[in-house]
Amino acid sequence: MDKPLVSIVIPTYNSEKTLPICLESIKRQISRNIEVIVVDNYSKDRTIKIAEKFGARIIRAHGGLLWARYIGHLHAQGDIELLLDSDQILNPTTIEQGVKMILNGCDMLVLEEQSYNPKTLMQWLFYFDRKQVHNVKDLNPLHGVLLARMYRYEVLDKAFNAIKDKLPLKLMYRLVSQDHALIYYEAWKYSKKIAILDNAVYHIEPFTLTQVIKKFYRYGKTELSITKYYPELIRGKRTPRKINLRPESWVSLLLWLMKAVPYALGKATSSYRICDAKDLRMHSLDAEVHHSVI
Repeated sequence: MDKPLVSIVIPTYNSEKTLPICLESIKRQISRNIEVIVVDNYSKDRTIKIAEKFGARIIRAHGGLLWARYIGHLHAQGDIELLLDSDQILNPTTIEQGVKMILNGCDMLVLEEQSYNPKTLMQWLFYFDRKQVHNVKDLNPLHGVLLARMYRYEVLDKAFNAIKDKLPLKLMYRLVSQDHALIYYEAWKYSKKIAILDNAVYHIEPFTLTQVIKKFYRYGKTELSITKYYPELIRGKRTPRKINLRPESWVSLLLWLMKAVPYALGKATSSYRICDAKDLRMHSLDAEVHHSVI
């Protein structure tokens, strides 16, 4: 039996620093039946040229992370879909192992995530935070931190359709924060057939506290409150990590505070313009699609 096609969807915006190593890790996968879809928010750097060099299918569309993943999903042709970020690096066996687990009955997979080559103090904080998250192994999306990234296409499709039915289109279009949490939560409501794939992905962490502050301030500033639509989910996401006797649990709490403060400030000062329905049709539903030729 032929192996199913895996569609890897990667949102990008000015991602030239991390995208090459991300795409190189996909190129080195043992499993070869893969299509790569880069959904780019009109980058001003070399992101598009890099994606073309690696043979990715390129879709240019405005919008936040949730919308980019949705647009990529609409163009995906695989039976299995992986929602990847441009600062993540796959283990060479991740796709092969993930496909086997899904063919054996899983509907979605959490990819165990480790920090890539930590050097600075901030990167080591993320390193210990990720260790704590995976020590706890809480798969419940209402109070856990782990999130699925690899799905059967039909399960992911049901999740996106549920989000579309619940969220206003304008909010879905511009949402940056909690995008994975919403997708996983809706998929989890449909199916509990989920597992963890060990040693699956490495994350290129922010180097400095300044980068963390800017990143989470932007997350807060570009998010409209989704509490009205997902109150049960948001309540859990606002609470700190659970503390235990492990040293990494205290590191995890410290990092949570470092992220929570700029996020709250960004949200409090938000004046982000929401586009109208005409903008949505013009910029995203009729997204520019490019096929690179190698």
